[in-house]
Amino acid sequence: MDWQTNFLKTLQQIHHPVLDAFFNFASWAGEETVYILIAAWLLWCYNKRLSYRVGLIFLTGTAFNGVLKNLFAMSRPIGVDGIESQRLDTATGHSFPSGHTQGAASFWLALMLQVRRPGVWALGLFMILSVGLSRLYLGVHWPVDVIAGIGFALIWVLAANAFIGWCERRKQLGWLWLLVTPFLIAVFIYPDYKDLVIVAGAAVGFLAGMQVEQRWLNVSVTGTWPQKIGRFVLGLVILMAIRILVKAVMPLPLPWGDLIRYGLIGFWLTAGAPWVFTKIGLMTRQG
Repeated sequence: MDWQTNFLKTLQQIHHPVLDAFFNFASWAGEETVYILIAAWLLWCYNKRLSYRVGLIFLTGTAFNGVLKNLFAMSRPIGVDGIESQRLDTATGHSFPSGHTQGAASFWLALMLQVRRPGVWALGLFMILSVGLSRLYLGVHWPVDVIAGIGFALIWVLAANAFIGWCERRKQLGWLWLLVTPFLIAVFIYPDYKDLVIVAGAAVGFLAGMQVEQRWLNVSVTGTWPQKIGRFVLGLVILMAIRILVKAVMPLPLPWGDLIRYGLIGFWLTAGAPWVFTKIGLMTRQG
């Protein structure tokens, strides 16, 4: 029995209903719904430029995880004697590195780089560690998966942040497609890996919408609290409609259905929603 198996078994010996609830919540906090809620608020109500950088780093960093999972193709601890695994619906694909952990680390590290406040750093570190530890407690990842997820996220965040900064300083925003295109190509190599397809589609739509907004819309996220709440609620309602209706109306085979659906969601977040908001008076254009 190796040290990783021993570690998971020892960790799971402290099972308690309170810990079960906490780690299930922590795992959920590292999933799609939470990131959509945070992204919507940041993009439409808080800070557009910060949101663009954090969102692009997060999406490409998560897509990077999908490529790594398929390259290493390591199995999970699910089914190993003595290890109890929970939330199996979130344990799709291969094990190494942990997607939940790498996604959480990519998002929070990117945000911490942009917002250098003690409270944000404390929350970010807490979230990264909580999500990573939850995947071990729930028995769906090995310790090396979590460690590697944080490590790969750190490398990607630093590299992507530097590249985005280089593009912005030289006003060469078209070069940002170099961050996204490799993962779109990866979809054709691994078309059956749904998580990669979803995040690659979202990244393409997000970047396309971001460039449309910067060139033709140039909106301001300032406004009254009723305006901000109106944007947030209406924007999310339409986003959920896109998520549900596109799948029903356009049931394309993998990977095309999810690629298009999440591409539209990414575009809605950065360009579609701001355009609608300006038309109904919930948002104004700058200049």
